[in-house]
Amino acid sequence: NFFGTRKVGEIISRFMDASKVRDAISGATLTIMIDTLMAVVGAIILYIQNATLFAIALIIAFLYGVIVFAFNKSIKKVNQEQMEQNAQLTSYLVESLNGIETIKSFNAEQEASLKTESKFIKLLRSVFKGGLIDNVRSSITSFVALTGGVVILWVGAWNVIQGKMTVGQLITFNALLAYFLDPISNLINLQPMMQTAVVASDRLGEIFDLELEIKDHEKGKIRPKDLKGDIVIKNIDFRYGTRALVLKDLSLTIKQGEKIALVGESGSGKTTLVKLLMNFYPWEKGDITIKGYNVKDIDLEFLRERISYISQDIFMFSGTIRENLCLGRTDIEMDEIIDACKMAQAHDFINKLPLRYETYLEENAANLSGGQKQRLAIARAILKKPDIFIMDEATSNLDSISEKAIERTIEEVCKGVTTIIIAHRLSTIKRCDRIYVMEDGRIIEMGTHKELMEKKGIYYELWKEQLPDYDDQTNPDDGEQANHDNFFFPAIPQLYSQTLAASAEGAVTVENKEGRQDK
Repeated sequence: NFFGTRKVGEIISRFMDASKVRDAISGATLTIMIDTLMAVVGAIILYIQNATLFAIALIIAFLYGVIVFAFNKSIKKVNQEQMEQNAQLTSYLVESLNGIETIKSFNAEQEASLKTESKFIKLLRSVFKGGLIDNVRSSITSFVALTGGVVILWVGAWNVIQGKMTVGQLITFNALLAYFLDPISNLINLQPMMQTAVVASDRLGEIFDLELEIKDHEKGKIRPKDLKGDIVIKNIDFRYGTRALVLKDLSLTIKQGEKIALVGESGSGKTTLVKLLMNFYPWEKGDITIKGYNVKDIDLEFLRERISYISQDIFMFSGTIRENLCLGRTDIEMDEIIDACKMAQAHDFINKLPLRYETYLEENAANLSGGQKQRLAIARAILKKPDIFIMDEATSNLDSISEKAIERTIEEVCKGVTTIIIAHRLSTIKRCDRIYVMEDGRIIEMGTHKELMEKKGIYYELWKEQLPDYDDQTNPDDGEQANHDNFFFPAIPQLYSQTLAASAEGAVTVENKEGRQDK
């Protein structure tokens, strides 16, 4: 919830605010100690010298305090504005850099530049406003100090005329006055820095005060031997924040070792459901149990250790291919890595790279294609040797040949492993033991491929959309083959129909590869 509802730039900005707290602590601690001590000692000496003039000095110090109190709220408010504007600017810069290809492809450089400039101008206005407030505060402080000095000299001169003190005592008092008022002035000048630190610590506190995902009592939760058992989802309700329900009273049972598929339109709740299996979010109502254990009672680290999840948004870190494949584990041998990559059809392209498994990947593997990233993600998931295997559009960027090879590999690797597949390409899931069709957060159909096709419901319609040539007498395997043929040779059906039309009028002559004329 935390990372899903906040921009990356905003989070970065909040942690950058920590430097302001550090600067305040390192810059103010010594000043506060020394200046406070000097002000106390100076006050004692001035009181001994002349109590009347010291009373005037105390009035000046009191006015300093009034100034601090008067500007406290305005300085705090402008600091909050500055940090919020800086967070918005940082967020947009991060967003623009991540989407630079999209910006360029739509010729939106000027629009992005104007938005950046607008946010930067807002930040500058906040900075100028803060500078103006600080200048006004400093000017009033200086005016009070100068006026107070004149008043002390005037009262002192009157006392000299009256014979109540000597000229030397007046000069001494005026000289010592700086050792009392200057430290107080220094303490007042710390106000902007301290207010900035207070606002920064408040922003950081909003993060630190959040409830930890892995709590202290997590260590006392269940850590079973494995998670090889039935998955039972019963009457689950879930929503993101205050939005409408994404999952509505959803129930299903997945037998241990079963291979099931979740299909349906985008936004029907398929990905959300598998994320709840990994306890990414708390749900409102219902229960999810694995092997008879409630997911909420299972140790979170153990739960995610026994589940391999390949998300539709694959992420690779800056680092070597080997480091990315061994993510979260340090006990993997090189032979295991190579075997997993061979299973995921990744070994061949890795061998063609300059440093093979030590090849350095750029940010989010920008130097790899989408299909190559998916193969690495599949290899990384295989290396976990999980009890539950979840694939969320894990082969969507692969060519048909690689996809078929990986399907066969997964069937071998996942023998006895509960497998959940989310797919929009229906040809990839027809061999599943059970298929669940989701719509608007509910399961509306379930069964094998054959059962659902015979039912002629939503699944049948989805299949017909992807394979328009499918009919009731068509074998599903034939339909799938036709789909792949159409994928590689989209002009064949049209050419075939044209040929039939032409053959009605007479023989069609074509030239074969050897150059002979065939009819």
